Amino acid sequence: MSKTKKLLSVLLAVLMLVLSISIVNVFAAAKGDVNGDGSVTVSDALLVFNFVSGKSNLTDEEQKKADVNADGIVNVADAMKVYNIILGKDEDEKKEGTFRITTYGWGHDIGMSQNGANLYAKNDGADYEWILGHYYPGTTLVEKDETAPEKVKYNGKEYSMRDYLASTLYAEMGPSFQKEALKAQCVVIYTYGKYHSNFGVNFVANHHAFKSDVQSASKSTLIYEVVDEVMGQYLTYNNKVAFTPYSATSAGTTAKCSDIWVQDLPYLTRVESKYDSTVSGYKKTITLTEEEMKYKLENVFGVKLSSTPEKWIEILSHDSAVNENIGHALNVSIDGQKTVKGASVYERLGLRSPCYTIEYV
Repeated sequence: MSKTKKLLSVLLAVLMLVLSISIVNVFAAAKGDVNGDGSVTVSDALLVFNFVSGKSNLTDEEQKKADVNADGIVNVADAMKVYNIILGKDEDEKKEGTFRITTYGWGHDIGMSQNGANLYAKNDGADYEWILGHYYPGTTLVEKDETAPEKVKYNGKEYSMRDYLASTLYAEMGPSFQKEALKAQCVVIYTYGKYHSNFGVNFVANHHAFKSDVQSASKSTLIYEVVDEVMGQYLTYNNKVAFTPYSATSAGTTAKCSDIWVQDLPYLTRVESKYDSTVSGYKKTITLTEEEMKYKLENVFGVKLSSTPEKWIEILSHDSAVNENIGHALNVSIDGQKTVKGASVYERLGLRSPCYTIEYV
């Protein structure tokens, strides 16, 4: 007797035992319903077993229904699948889903959008003063800093203020950007350093921005031309140096500072940045497996997740930065056990933007 016939004999014996003790599980007919009676039962299994063993024939339509694994042939594998369906052991019944996270924009989205500023200058002819007033509403531009230091210390080295600003500007935008956008960026860089100084003393070099070097910046005449035109200019609010963060690309509307961080500064609020959605990389989607998401959420937020992944993470509210359905996440539920700030999910999961959607698929 061949191995196949021996296996069929064993399976038939088991099937008859199942039938003899009346353990017949009925399932809604989706696959394996060979006789077309609307359910998968032992009768369907017998039809498949008998066909595979050569004891009976099936019509073309019945063979399509018997080909449970959809490989084009009806064989022992299909007989086993029908048997497992009857016993409630169908391995295809439950498949692990994935979490699809889509982000809009790039960066924390507070203050000036660098690409937004560039496109306002390019498309609308906006000058740097308009750009600054738009992204930092209510601030005042001071034309000259009488207390500006001539030298800046960074990473153990000393640079002239001119070289520092040029190097930082080159790293943050580069000469491919519009001149007016570059001027706005230069003012913002200087203001940022002045804000973090001790009331204007001991200017603090922005280590996040100083990614280039003087040699690279010196290759661009435009960069130094911009620095020479606006060096020493800075922004104030109520006669105090303003805090001027910036990021690469807005979600379409910038974020209110207190929605992402802690400070509630009136000049760091939501403003339109209408061209950002046209920037390459504006929208990006990543996927996480159930296992990956479970590990991240449990370790980051200190919860023990339930067996219902659809409920693990849900955006409860947002600011409609993109449209009525999408915005910077404000409040997020973690498995119904705790509610966290939407920005904490962005920061602790390492997303590109605090404006995101999350789907379980």
